[in-house]
Amino acid sequence: MFITDYEMAFRLLLASIFGGVVGFERERNDSPAGFRTHILVSLGSALIMILSMYGFSEFNTVNRDPARLAAQVVSGIGFLGAGTILRDRTSVKGLTTAASLWVVSAIGLAAGAGFYFSACLATILVFLTLERSVETYFFRNSQTLKVVAVNGTCRVKEINHSLESHSIIPQNISMTLLKEEANKTYLEYKLRTPFRKINIEKIIEDINEIDGIYSAEKVENDNLSLVTTLKRLLPFRNAPKDPSM
Repeated sequence: MFITDYEMAFRLLLASIFGGVVGFERERNDSPAGFRTHILVSLGSALIMILSMYGFSEFNTVNRDPARLAAQVVSGIGFLGAGTILRDRTSVKGLTTAASLWVVSAIGLAAGAGFYFSACLATILVFLTLERSVETYFFRNSQTLKVVAVNGTCRVKEINHSLESHSIIPQNISMTLLKEEANKTYLEYKLRTPFRKINIEKIIEDINEIDGIYSAEKVENDNLSLVTTLKRLLPFRNAPKDPSM
């Protein structure tokens, strides 16, 4: 088996582009691994794949297995991905970035092996999956709750069970500890459901019935649509109509 220098350069360049596309999306979201990291992972994976396929062609006595080095990339990338996973109090961050590094290594292997279509298609699918606008479209029904509980009496599990009773799965529940002061614990819950409206009033009513809850209220979303923003900025939106017109 033989590969020309031009073909090798094309595969490495293509892997760098594909990795950069995914890394660009991660960079915009201020992730631990961004643009350069994803390029390096994809480029390195492609180079290892090329080496595994063509680097030992002169050694006829060696039992060559092109998947040997590729398998080491798939297992070894886990160490790099683990470094991007951070635990922040009650939440875990970096899982998506770790997964993107893992899939970028696969894209690099595909580009290095010459599977251009699959590498390109995977890059497009990964980018669309990571894109926030796509996630926002499917999870349009999102609400934010601020819960104030008395220290030592409230159980988070009871709140979670109350939320799950409204068909909100744990993966769509994000809880953040805001502060603790004056014998009160301030919690923020971010809830989201795909294709279904959240009955926030009933949820607040059920949470307020839990022992140890001081208050539960809805946090209004500050994100305004483009049309709403333009209407507020226009100085003549409430101007009376000219009777002569």
